[in-house]
Amino acid sequence: MRAEAPAGGQNRPPTGAAAGHAGASVRRTARIRPTVSVRIISTEARFEASDPYVRRFWVAAIGPSAVAELLRLVQAGLKGEDVRLPRNLPTLVRAGLAQIESDAIAVVSRIPEVPLELRWRFPPSLAAEHIRAFGSSRP
Repeated sequence: MRAEAPAGGQNRPPTGAAAGHAGASVRRTARIRPTVSVRIISTEARFEASDPYVRRFWVAAIGPSAVAELLRLVQAGLKGEDVRLPRNLPTLVRAGLAQIESDAIAVVSRIPEVPLELRWRFPPSLAAEHIRAFGSSRP
């Protein structure tokens, strides 16, 4: 004898009021992050946001999520678009890559070298590579 699949969607979990929800599948504690404007800060820094240096060295210094948000903010600033409030904004501010203003987030479009105070996070091989390529101190 062959088993048959239930008919009429009986294999689906209940939705909406039947499932004890008020119609939404979002947690009650979930919050939508507000949108903010992004303004570009002009700097004489060495690297474009798209330069491989940013992904190679800044990721090691502040993490991949913060770098991804930095690049997203730079693109939004160049296009004049608003973005959701970045989760890693405190990291970007501490690193000197962004500033909080009364009506916007200001972000650099040219990225400086990783400062000495953040290079301690580099693995030894990456630190040696940075020293070979750029020297041991800021330009």
